[in-house]
Amino acid sequence: MQTADTYGTRLAADSLAGPTPFEDSTLDRLPMAVCTLDADGAVLRYNRMADRLCGGGLANDGRLRILCADGQLQPLADTPLGDTLRTGRATQDVTLLIERADGIPAAVLANVDALRSDTGQITGAILCFQCSTPGRARHADQRHQVEWLRAIVDNTPECVKVVDRDGTLLQMNPAGLRMVEASAPDVVEGGCVIDLIAPEHRDSWREHHQRVCDGEKLSWQFDVISLKGTRRHMETHAVPMSMPGDGKIGKGRFVQLAITHDITERKRLESAHLEAELRLRNLLDALPTAVYTTDAKGVVTYFNQACVELAGRVPQIGTDEWSVVWRLCRPDGTVIAPGTCPMAVALAENRSFHGVEALAQRPDGSYVPFLGYPAPLRNKAGEVVGAVNMMVDITERKVAEDHRQLLLNELNHRVKNTLATVQSIASQSFRRDSGNESYRWFEARLIALSKAHDVLSRENWDSADLRDVVEQATAPFQVEGRQRFAIDGPGLRLRPKTALALAMAVHELCTNAGKYGALSSDKGIVQLEWTLEPRQGAPILALRWQERGGPLVVPPERKGFGSRLLERGLAGELNAQVRLAFLSGGLNCEMEVPLQ
Repeated sequence: MQTADTYGTRLAADSLAGPTPFEDSTLDRLPMAVCTLDADGAVLRYNRMADRLCGGGLANDGRLRILCADGQLQPLADTPLGDTLRTGRATQDVTLLIERADGIPAAVLANVDALRSDTGQITGAILCFQCSTPGRARHADQRHQVEWLRAIVDNTPECVKVVDRDGTLLQMNPAGLRMVEASAPDVVEGGCVIDLIAPEHRDSWREHHQRVCDGEKLSWQFDVISLKGTRRHMETHAVPMSMPGDGKIGKGRFVQLAITHDITERKRLESAHLEAELRLRNLLDALPTAVYTTDAKGVVTYFNQACVELAGRVPQIGTDEWSVVWRLCRPDGTVIAPGTCPMAVALAENRSFHGVEALAQRPDGSYVPFLGYPAPLRNKAGEVVGAVNMMVDITERKVAEDHRQLLLNELNHRVKNTLATVQSIASQSFRRDSGNESYRWFEARLIALSKAHDVLSRENWDSADLRDVVEQATAPFQVEGRQRFAIDGPGLRLRPKTALALAMAVHELCTNAGKYGALSSDKGIVQLEWTLEPRQGAPILALRWQERGGPLVVPPERKGFGSRLLERGLAGELNAQVRLAFLSGGLNCEMEVPLQ
């Protein structure tokens, strides 16, 4: 073969005097050109048809001149001949443009195969070619298309099979053979495909197969049992197909062409997912707390039985929006617009709410108080795909709170009546001694105690704020238009017992200051401050009372009721430490109260 490069430019005369015709006259009778080439592409032997197609130039040239589509001489390495000589791969039905001896190119349809020695080494090639006519070109194209389609079918990972009307397996690709664990096509091809289908699915398969052979396109699922006993779940998509040579397409003339997927793993995952979902639903249905979900638009997608009991109605999935209750109200009874309810806000703002109190109005007009916990539901990408809400019925808690409030109100009423009775008894007892001031101080202490009770009553006797206790105790000693107290300290909640004891202590300090200390003078002032100090075991409330601007203080010769209340009462009631210092500038009192 003559090329434009230096590869293979040695003449065939290096091994032979020149290319010679085949000695076998049979090859001359073939309607196809045949020639053999050495490893360099030089022609060694040729028949009469080959010489004719090449225009009688083989004997002189000893090579085939292959042209490109533009008429330029093609290098050997770029031709199908060069590829076969280099790799040993056969080439079928390839169109070549050969330059004849008269310079006119001839289009031929060629097949090239390698020649090898006993050791497998490539020693040359054999070339068979014929004049390329439109019919032959179409035949070659069709053959290429068929081989291309067969390669696609053979290499697809899904099972592709053809089943005759009577259930005979006509053809199955390698992927299908692997699925049924067949070692070769002839193991299953020609047999009845029904034998590979699980017994409980055979009747259904026959019905679908018959419908396909009657002209329908169908998809269905079934189980197969392989030749080695492995069970697989399959999904098939089948269409009717007419066999080549039928000549007539009509009912009863079709076979089944099907692509079948092995969905065993998918079914296992679906089954596991459904089982997990069923467990979750059973769990939610068993909860005594109402739980429901919505999609991203707020449409209800699920509710448990507790929702029905709380709402007094059966919610409508796919219709109800935002809530499962008939009407949603605030704790004061005012109606909440659907688009502004906490569930709608949770979806719109992508945030959760915890313990939102509301009322669920039932269709019968009754109300159920509850706490809502709406929260958005997100997918793996963080996108909001829905929401979930838990509604905790607090009817019993509300009843208990109302009962507790009733008892507290009754207790407060009785305490006030008791204090009023004590005040009346004291008034009668001191009535004959009008000059005795003991009653006035005693009455003031009763009033201070009553005011401290009022502070605790407002807080339902749960706790009291220290600042409220102090301001209530000092209120009777305030003077309009003048600042007599400088109060400073952090917000602190006290237990009822501690609040009452400190209220009485502050009252006694105020009384003493009004009689002998800073509050007895127009220029006097009391600085009252407190801090919370951490200590081992329990925090300590450190409270300091400092008087300034009053008369000169002289330590008393004997301790009165106030001093005893401070030093002994607080110590006994609260395990507190109290230090009194009668300084010349004013009384200084420091208290340290352990807080539980």
